[in-house]
This record gives sequence, structure tokens and C-alpha cells, in this order.
Amino acid sequence: MRWRYKTSIEYVISALRTDVLREICMADECIRRADSVAQPHFRFRHQIALCAAAAMSNAASLAAEMLSLGGVPPACRPGPRVRTYDAASIEECLAQAQSLLAHYQKRLAMAERLGLLRLREVFREIIASKRAHVLHAAVMAAAGARPRQLN
Repeated sequence: MRWRYKTSIEYVISALRTDVLREICMADECIRRADSVAQPHFRFRHQIALCAAAAMSNAASLAAEMLSLGGVPPACRPGPRVRTYDAASIEECLAQAQSLLAHYQKRLAMAERLGLLRLREVFREIIASKRAHVLHAAVMAAAGARPRQLN
């Protein structure tokens, strides 16, 4: 039984490492996107900036859980920009936001299955932030904001 637990924790740490990097990349992309929003669309800029702040908070929470499980969070060094969250249209942003929500719902199920209570709470908070992100993307899509206005 001990071997299975250790294997499970190693898997969780690896998954958290990937999620930390995903959230950092998402925050970076949101910051760039918010910075490029045209001035008449200030409320969209604000919503995108809120999503960036949530992504950074999510990354910090995931990194803290990684440390508590015995892992080491990835070092983030300035380097070439990797665009993992770049979308050509607001509709693609909405689809990506929905995909991230589903991803973290699966992570929540994993944490519950393994009995990792603190991690479960972290994923619940992340899911709430992703729901807000989906809502923001839906609002922008409903407003008809086109990529040239948001990029």
C-alpha cells in the first residue's frame, strides 16, 4: 500500500508542476492581452486583468500545495515567451476557459479520490476563479468584441 501512495503523490506533484506553469503562462498572456485592449474597452481590460490576478493566485496556491507534498515548484525565469493561452478570437478564449474549467474539475476529483483535503480546497477555489473567467469570456463574446479590439 505504501508504494501505491508514494506513486500517487509523485503523480500529483508532477501534475501540480504542470498546472503551476499553465497558470503562470495564462497570467502572462492575460496581462499582455489586457495591456493591448483599446482604451474605449476599459471594462474588458479590467476583466482580463482580474483573470490574470486570479491565475497568479492559483499558481501560488498550487505551488504551496506542491511544497507541502514534498515537491519543488518550477523556477520561473525570464526567457522566451511561451504562448499557451493565445487565442485568435474571443470565441476561442471562451472555449479555452471552458476547457480549463473542465480540467480543474478533473483535478478536484483526483484530489478527492486520493483524500488530499487541502488540495481539494485549492482546486475548489481555482474552479470558482475559472467559472468567473468563463463568465468574463462569455460577456466579451456576447458584447461582440472582436480580436482587433482586444489584441
